[in-house]
Amino acid sequence: MKVRLVRIFAVAAVIAVVALSVAGDVLTVADTSPAAIPGIVFQSLTLAGFALVGLMIAVRRPENAIGPLFCASALIWALSSFSLEYATHGLITQPGTLPAANLLGAIGTAAQSLGFLLIFTYVLLFFPTGRLPSPRWRPLFIITTLLLAGVTLDTLFGHIANETQLSLVLKNPIQLIDSTVSDNISTLLTVLLFVASICCGASLIARARRASGVERQQIKWLGYAAILCIAFILFLVVVIFALGGNVSGYVFYVPLVAIAGATGISILRYRLFDIDVLINRTLVYGSLTAILVGFYFVGVVGAQALINALTGQNEQQSPILIVITTLLVAALFQPLRQRIQRFIDRRFYRSRYDARKMLDKFGASLRSEVELSRLTSSLLDTIETTMHPAHVSLWLRGQNTTTAERNL
Repeated sequence: MKVRLVRIFAVAAVIAVVALSVAGDVLTVADTSPAAIPGIVFQSLTLAGFALVGLMIAVRRPENAIGPLFCASALIWALSSFSLEYATHGLITQPGTLPAANLLGAIGTAAQSLGFLLIFTYVLLFFPTGRLPSPRWRPLFIITTLLLAGVTLDTLFGHIANETQLSLVLKNPIQLIDSTVSDNISTLLTVLLFVASICCGASLIARARRASGVERQQIKWLGYAAILCIAFILFLVVVIFALGGNVSGYVFYVPLVAIAGATGISILRYRLFDIDVLINRTLVYGSLTAILVGFYFVGVVGAQALINALTGQNEQQSPILIVITTLLVAALFQPLRQRIQRFIDRRFYRSRYDARKMLDKFGASLRSEVELSRLTSSLLDTIETTMHPAHVSLWLRGQNTTTAERNL
């Protein structure tokens, strides 16, 4: 019965997310210029993607709490977006045209951050098995639940402190808490919730230290997505400062797409063990790109600055200098990639690197060694180093059949 209810909730959540997203997009398109339509569509697709990942997990792994959590997060997120667009249309764009605009605005504001907070608290606490790492983490789960409920209720029945255009005209019809008291409570609960989120991340780290096999690979997928998200956000911060803040807010939904995709792959176990290859390639080509970009920058900008300092003239970048630097970067690509690959294999994949070196050594001995006893010993050493078996037996068929055995 529980499995059936989980699947029914997941299907209903997906339908509700699609309906709320479409309704919210209609209101948004009516209130904004056509240039904003791609961003609006991308946000809706992100919501639908979250809900679909939750649905697939709920259908394939109904015992795992991550699926319902993703569906609930997407549903709350869609409800908040629709409510805020409804309030914006009824209070700012066309005042008085929609009933209960203030009430929907208060509900949307209260639920605005709850969908994100579910991802960065509960998902970290329950990933990847859908259960707590151990009973000692249950107090953290209870405290986090109380904090989430407190923040939501304080926003719903208190003062709306968001400095947005909507908050300036929004009047909360169900406000029961004084504005000053509400602001102080909100500040305290936000700080405590931030600490709780860090503790939830610590629970995942503690789980990863004890994990092995499939569970360890699952945590690697989420960790890989988290690192990519951090790198992407840092890149966006640099771009925002460089462009003076002229960046669409919808690009911040990209990290959530990565988290949803990594979570779905890890829990559904689709090509699960490819994460090691993916991490290896990311380390190699990420380092290679950074080094080549730095070399190109130094070769073009630095060399031109040096030439200007020596000649005493302020000339523009020379096309010849750019061509020479580009050719040098192209020539350095392959040897530099091989060196970085060997360094990363030695540093992060030492056992695999040693096994490959041992196989190369054995292959070289096959071409030069002719004595059977030495070849037999070399073969047994290679198998022992690369495979780590408990027992090895080598049977050679010939006129005088011989057998070599070794207990490891």
